[in-house]
Amino acid sequence: MRDTQIPREALPWLLAAQAGSLVLHISHLPLWMWLLAAAVAGWRWLIHTGRVAYPGRRLKALAVVAASAGVILTFWRSFALESATAFLVAAALLKLLEMRYRRDGYVVVFLSCFVLAVGFLFHQDILAGLYGLLCVWLLMSALLALHRHFSSARQAKRSVQRQAGTILLVSLPLMLVLYFLFPRLSPLWGFNLHSGEARTGLSETMAPGDIARLGQSDELAFRVTFTDGRIPPRQELYWRALVLDQYDGRQWKPFAPPAAIDWYRAAPAAVTDDRSLYAYEIIQEPTGKRWLFALRGVSAAEAGTGVTDQGMLVSRRPVHNRIRYRAQSWPATPLQAEGLTAVGQRLALSLPRSVNPQSRAFAAQLRQEHSSDEDFIQTLLSYFRDNAFYYTLKPDVLGSNDIDEFLFSSRRGFCAHYAGALVFLARSAGIPARVVAGYQGGEWNAEEGYLTVRQYDAHAWAEVWLAGQGWVRVDPTAAVAPERIEYGLEQAVADEGSFLEDQVFSAQKLKGINWLNRLRLEFDSLNYYWQRWVLAYDGERQKGFLSGVLGLKDYKTGLVLLGSSFFVFFLLASVVLWWKSRPPAQSPFMRAWRLLQQRGARAGVVAMGSDTPSVYLQRLAEQQPLIRDELLQLRQDINQLLYQHEDAQRLAGLVRRLRRLAKRIK
Repeated sequence: MRDTQIPREALPWLLAAQAGSLVLHISHLPLWMWLLAAAVAGWRWLIHTGRVAYPGRRLKALAVVAASAGVILTFWRSFALESATAFLVAAALLKLLEMRYRRDGYVVVFLSCFVLAVGFLFHQDILAGLYGLLCVWLLMSALLALHRHFSSARQAKRSVQRQAGTILLVSLPLMLVLYFLFPRLSPLWGFNLHSGEARTGLSETMAPGDIARLGQSDELAFRVTFTDGRIPPRQELYWRALVLDQYDGRQWKPFAPPAAIDWYRAAPAAVTDDRSLYAYEIIQEPTGKRWLFALRGVSAAEAGTGVTDQGMLVSRRPVHNRIRYRAQSWPATPLQAEGLTAVGQRLALSLPRSVNPQSRAFAAQLRQEHSSDEDFIQTLLSYFRDNAFYYTLKPDVLGSNDIDEFLFSSRRGFCAHYAGALVFLARSAGIPARVVAGYQGGEWNAEEGYLTVRQYDAHAWAEVWLAGQGWVRVDPTAAVAPERIEYGLEQAVADEGSFLEDQVFSAQKLKGINWLNRLRLEFDSLNYYWQRWVLAYDGERQKGFLSGVLGLKDYKTGLVLLGSSFFVFFLLASVVLWWKSRPPAQSPFMRAWRLLQQRGARAGVVAMGSDTPSVYLQRLAEQQPLIRDELLQLRQDINQLLYQHEDAQRLAGLVRRLRRLAKRIK
């Protein structure tokens, strides 16, 4: 391998395979690295055509230093998944400059395989999976092209294409057996790898306009399947994520990490006949945070999840990769109805001094008119409902007294404005209150039975503490724009025309075209099942598959079945290879001719390797005078049949004459 040059027909396959392995990295590699890829591939092609020579050691060393410096400067002080991937890609690209021998070709193929695998850390949807199969076919073709020599590039193309495709098709059953039966190890994209890529989603702080920016993103947040078949009404689909209970005069944020978390330890509670119980399963996209999404009154039903003292579902570790978990909720269950601690009450009433004085005075006036906490809250909702407030994705820029300006001047805002204003007014009146951030609603896929929640479904609402009832949800957005809760953001801002206006090519804008909308939903369903049954197929799901579908009770039986599958597979492969390599069956004419030669050899006339049928029959006729004339006539007939025109009937007659004459040889 060190001395054998790479076959000329293999180079296009090697370049195509490496280029294909880079496509999944298009979202995070810097532009200069794509220019490097084009330059390196172009140089190697010029070497292939004989126009330039291989670079010397100094030039190769300079290229390595320049590429390394480029990666370091691009990802300065940000050692994350993207920077490590950039180093790997740079090394794989620079290997092309010295690719001369077959050994170098193998290294390029193996590096490209690893680059392709790393690409799945960034993209795992079904399109990425199908594209990965195409790249594997290219890599297999390149590997086959390295092993063989062809008379022409056209022959090489046809041969490696067909053979690589055959290998992939034959390996498909074995791949499926390994996938379903082999003890599950966490895939590469399942490791807790940190990415430096900025993620779109909820933040741990909420300032005016923050959630409005999420309203312009159609990125997926999570998908929900209700496992018991009971689906809450849309008005109850409030997916809680964060409690924001501290206000600094400009933004809301959590006061401190949760004081106590009830971690899941035993089997989840069984589903009862309680009508307020909802059991569901969520596939959540990465957030880089510990919070999980759940309905009110949640109970952890998955190992590694827990419920905080504020009733929020959390994970033990930050969610850096897509996660699948189960949960159960009793939305009708009161939260902390037994009462607040002194610390909790002080926190739920705290406000910064000397901010929003007009709002404080307004709250004091309403408090004098309504001594009941419930009446006070209802009066605030009526105030929002009856006055000229507008729900918009384009709120005005507010000054230092933002709540004063919002309530009494602009009156244009998104959900964060309304929730923050209500909590401020409630606290000013002595009512414990807090902001809750999460998502509301989602798009229901009736045919497949799951809910899709996207970033534009982000929402903020208020919770106020009422004696005997605990924390009660109060959503002022529902008073101003009830269509936001009933139908979603698109309907709420339809008159404004601001829904996803920054995303020209968003598929969410195709809902008005029936056939395109159906196509969008079908593709979304494919991705959903891909995530649920392929990407989330872990050890626990495998155990359920083995016991529920195959009826296997333990891994030992599964390993026996796996070994048996291997044995059957290799046995069938051996039979197929033997069948293809067996010598071709002889025709009746050749069997009769061999019989004649064998009888002639016994009589002393041995067929020579250079003998034609005419020569051999001439020699045999001279040795067998009794059948001399018949052998000479047979010689003439064979020449006419084999070298002039083949006739099936005459050929059958010759076969009979050959057998008859063979018996008469003495």
